[in-house]
Amino acid sequence: MKPDAFVANRLATEPPWAVYVVRVSKPAVPISKSAGSGHADCVRFSVGTQVQKPPVQRIRKSALQLLRYALFAVIALTAGCGRKASPSQSASEAAPNGKVVLYCATDREIAQDLIDEFQKQTGIQVEAKFDTEAAKAVGLVQAIRQEKAHPQCDVLWGGGSFFCTMLANEDCLAPAPVDLLEAHGSAPRDSQGRWLGFAAAYRVLIVNTNNLPLKSLPHSYRDLVDPRFKGHIGIANPLFGGMCAHVSALFSVLGETGGREWLEGLKRNDCAVCAGMADVRDRVALGELWFGITSTIDAHVAVDGGKPVVVIFPDQEPGGLGCLCGYNTVALIAGAPHPREAEKLLRFLMTTSTERILAAGPGQNVGMLPESVAENVGPAWIPRNLKIMDVDWAAVVKSHPAATRAVKEILLGE
Repeated sequence: MKPDAFVANRLATEPPWAVYVVRVSKPAVPISKSAGSGHADCVRFSVGTQVQKPPVQRIRKSALQLLRYALFAVIALTAGCGRKASPSQSASEAAPNGKVVLYCATDREIAQDLIDEFQKQTGIQVEAKFDTEAAKAVGLVQAIRQEKAHPQCDVLWGGGSFFCTMLANEDCLAPAPVDLLEAHGSAPRDSQGRWLGFAAAYRVLIVNTNNLPLKSLPHSYRDLVDPRFKGHIGIANPLFGGMCAHVSALFSVLGETGGREWLEGLKRNDCAVCAGMADVRDRVALGELWFGITSTIDAHVAVDGGKPVVVIFPDQEPGGLGCLCGYNTVALIAGAPHPREAEKLLRFLMTTSTERILAAGPGQNVGMLPESVAENVGPAWIPRNLKIMDVDWAAVVKSHPAATRAVKEILLGE
């Protein structure tokens, strides 16, 4: 807490006659956490302070002044009781250019700068609701379903093609404007334009090189069921987020029998079920696990942090499945309460400028929009000629119930 904040806090909590004079002979330096405050981020500073309590006459004078102020306040409140601001006037004063409600499954540290820039450019207030790392999109998707009769959300950012296809099938999403679809080029999207894809990320293996020498590195999702690695592998909980989409995609590509065999292999190999892909990354970086499945979004954090890890884009060999591509998605909610503002946010996100920011930021995304592809937008460490797993997301959604039953039965023992 800075000295001026220290004074303001004291004046707000102490009696009105207590005068605090703060003298700072040198910069305030944090010396300890406040004990028993219940706030871990509350820091005490070494600041010279003096408390001067005035004589009784001054106290009485202050008390009389307070009494006058209280009387004036009562009169002002009474005079104002007959007037009431109209709701439209209050809303206009709060957000002169309107507002938009955003449900955001994209990590806050990735999305916030773009949200701030949109508000700065348009003057439109963004009310953003984020999901937790563990739930990762599932909570927001459920909220949109529950609110379908009376939508509260205007725009969904994130969730990927998997969850957006679910919502589109349930008539929760509205089509994007035709001109935006035409400008979208060959980037992935729903056949009816109810969600648009941009800014790709990839599902990768992250490996601790202290535990595994280079000659023993895994190269495929199938290596997670290799007995050599028993007890040393991990994946995010496949009931949620990106891993839910990943397992459903495998069930779609391999068939239910192949998908169940893979889950049975994970179970035999004592696969750790982690809280999320960031948790997989952290446990591998610490050496608790030898390797696991995560995303490029999370993996580069460990690499940049100097951890003893290597990132592998799996299944690139001839005949391999290819690595799964997961990308940002954005969708308009059917019956959204603020359609004009929602379209403006949609148009703002679906630009090469946005993809440049996402590529340079913590998301480390690769551009997918036509202009971005022409400019080769994306971080240099991610290859551009990757072999991508060929998935039909409509078919993946159909595989989801069988995949979920198998995960609960085989992997989680529910």
